[in-house]
Amino acid sequence: MQIDKMEAGSRAHRHTVCTALERQDFRIPDPAKNTQSGWVLNFQQFSIEDGPGLRTTMFLKGCPLSCPWCSNPESIFPLPQVKFAAAQCRGCGACVRTCPECCLSLDETHKVVFNAARCSHCMQCLNVCPAGCVSGIGLWVTKDNALNMLLKDRPFYENTGGGVTISGGEPLFQFQFTVSILKELKAQGIHTAIDTTGYAPLKALRMVLEHTDLVLFDIKHLDPVRHKEVIGVSNEIIMKNLRACKGLSEFWLRTPLIPGFNDDLAHMEAIVDLAHEVDAARCYFLLFHRWGEHKYARIGLPNTYANIQEFTPKAIAGFKQRFQDRQDYVFFERA
Repeated sequence: MQIDKMEAGSRAHRHTVCTALERQDFRIPDPAKNTQSGWVLNFQQFSIEDGPGLRTTMFLKGCPLSCPWCSNPESIFPLPQVKFAAAQCRGCGACVRTCPECCLSLDETHKVVFNAARCSHCMQCLNVCPAGCVSGIGLWVTKDNALNMLLKDRPFYENTGGGVTISGGEPLFQFQFTVSILKELKAQGIHTAIDTTGYAPLKALRMVLEHTDLVLFDIKHLDPVRHKEVIGVSNEIIMKNLRACKGLSEFWLRTPLIPGFNDDLAHMEAIVDLAHEVDAARCYFLLFHRWGEHKYARIGLPNTYANIQEFTPKAIAGFKQRFQDRQDYVFFERA
C-alpha cells in the first residue's frame, strides 16, 4: 500500500516538474552552453556524510530522476525557482496580483496557494511580498566564485583528510561545469568526490572521473522495470555506466533503503554482491528519513512520501544483524 502511494506521488511529481520545464522559455543563461558557470543550489560546509574527512559539498541544480523520497526536491528543477513559506503569509494578495501565470491564488482562509505546474519562474513575485514569504532557489555561480567558496576550508581538508564533494541534483547534469571545478581542485591538491545517480552519457561520466578521487554511486533498485515504475527511468544506463567505470576511480556504492521498495533482504544481498563485482571499496545502505518532507509544499510539489513510515529500531537491528559478519564493508547510515 505504501509503495503504491509512493509510485502515484512520483508520477504527480514528474508531471509537475516536466510541465514547469515545458513552460520555461529559457530567457536566463543556459548552463549547457557555459562551461565556466552553473546553477548551484547551495554550499554545505563541514559535511561529514559525503566522503572522508571534513568536506564542503556543492549541490547543483538539475536531476533527471524523480525519486519519491528525495530529501532535496528543490534540486530537481535545473533552473532558479520560487519557494513559498505559507506559514508566514498574511493574505495581502500582493504576489497574486503580480503573478502573470496565475499560479498563485487565495484560498477560503485568505492564504496563498502555490501551483508549481503553472509557474514559469519569472521571479516577479519575489520583491512584492511584505512578509518575505516568497524567495528564490538557485544561484548562477562562476567557476572562480565557486572555487573561492570551496577553498575557504582548505586547512580543515588537510587536517582531516577531507575535501570537496559535488552533489545535487545530479552533478553530471551540468557535467562541463563539474569538470571545470574538479580539474582546478585536483590541480591544487584537493581530494575530490562526486555523488551521482550514474544516469548520464558515459562520455560525460568518464570526463568527470578523470578529475575525481571518489565516486559515491547511488543504486536505487536492481530491477529495471521496478526502477522505472517508481523513479521514472530504467536503470539500464546506470548499471552500464557503473560497470564501464570499474577501476577508473574509487567507488562507494550507496543505496537509499526505502520501506516496501528495496528493503527485502534478498535484494540487499544482491546489492552487496554488485558492490563486490564492481570493486566498490564500501557498500552503504542509507536508511529512509523524513528530513526533507517540509520542502515539498514550499516549492508547490506533492509530498510524495507522506504515507511512508521510517524503519523501526527493530527493523534496523535486523538489517545490521544480517550483515554483521561484513560490518567492515556494509554500513547503515541516515543520509
